[in-house]
Amino acid sequence: MTTTIPENHRYLRDAFGSVITDGACVIDADREVGYVRLDLRPYTFGPESAYWDGWFNVTRTRTEHPLRGKVMKGELVQVVNG
Repeated sequence: MTTTIPENHRYLRDAFGSVITDGACVIDADREVGYVRLDLRPYTFGPESAYWDGWFNVTRTRTEHPLRGKVMKGELVQVVNG
């Protein structure tokens, strides 16, 4: 499970204010359904890092490699379910 430091909670809201969690089903900016991947270690920083700036990957499946996904921010997605 991905942890989130308090200062990064502000990034974890979609365009309508719904909470974004790791693995959440979303509609992305291209109007395609995908899954949020927040746990990017060891490749890059995630929400447990003070250096994280809110970007995460959205993949076609929950098991697809995170770096194969699209890079999105919270305001670019709409949560379908957590």
